[in-house]
Parts: sequence; structure tokens; C-alpha cells
Amino acid sequence: MKKTAVQQVFYYHFKTNWVWPVLTLLLAALLMNCLRHWPAFIYWWQMWALLGCCVYSLVLWGIKYLLPHKMAVIDDKYIKIDHCRPLPWRLVACAELKEARIFGRKLPIIAIRTKKPIRYRFNLLQLWCDKSDFTAFSIALYALTPKDVNRITALIAEKTILIS
Repeated sequence: MKKTAVQQVFYYHFKTNWVWPVLTLLLAALLMNCLRHWPAFIYWWQMWALLGCCVYSLVLWGIKYLLPHKMAVIDDKYIKIDHCRPLPWRLVACAELKEARIFGRKLPIIAIRTKKPIRYRFNLLQLWCDKSDFTAFSIALYALTPKDVNRITALIAEKTILIS
């Protein structure tokens, strides 16, 4: 097994949904046109709520698509998936390359299997996912670029046994 000296960071890659901001901007333009024709709407609380929803929607779109979101950090000593606590490699038994049913679709993941019993403080999402196909320690390959899929698969194969 080769050792890597630095930690590797992988980020989510979402396919950009341009329909979301376009429809939000069209709604904002419609609201502004209503305000232009009927200025009394400025005192209407529903108009302010709709404008607030437009701004909130655009901010959420920007957060999702413009800011990078860490998926995994792989180091010589541990793997950290999403916002969970680091999982030391000494607690990992193997990793399995498989497909999981997620929202009715079969999507590729890497499920990391741990040695039993494990002393690890799971968060609520990990406890909920542990009994499903998408286990507590899973890496969503469908949310990565093809280049990152190859890199993360090779790194995990270096650190532990990778079962296809």
C-alpha cells in the first residue's frame, strides 16, 4: 500500500439547475410589474412575503451552486464524510462499491463497512441511514465528477479492501 502525505478533499458536484433561478427572477419581475401598476401593493404584507421568498430562493440557489460543499476528506489516519466525525482507518474492515436505491433510483455509492463493535458517536442522520442501502458511512459517487470518482475509488482501495 502506498502512503499519501497530504489529505485529499472531495467536493459535491451538482448539475446546475437553471430553471430554479429563472423562474424565481420571472416571479420577482412579475411582482415588480404589479408594484409599478398598483403602488398600493407596497403596503400589502403578502407582497413583501412573496418578495422575501424570491430573495430567499435566490440566496439558497447561490449557496447550493456557487459555494463548494465538502463531501469527503481522506487522510492517512482517517476518512471524514460530510459533516460527520472522522472515522479512523483502523476501524474500517472494507469498502464496498455498490448501487443503492435512493428516491426510487439505483445510484452508485461506496459503502464503508466497519469492524464490529465500533466506538463511534453517530449523528442523527447516520443513525437513520444505517439500516438502509445508503449506510452510515457511504460516499455518493453519483454526486461527484467522473475524475473525482476515479480518484476517490483509488484512494479508498489504497487504504482498505475495496469489494466491487
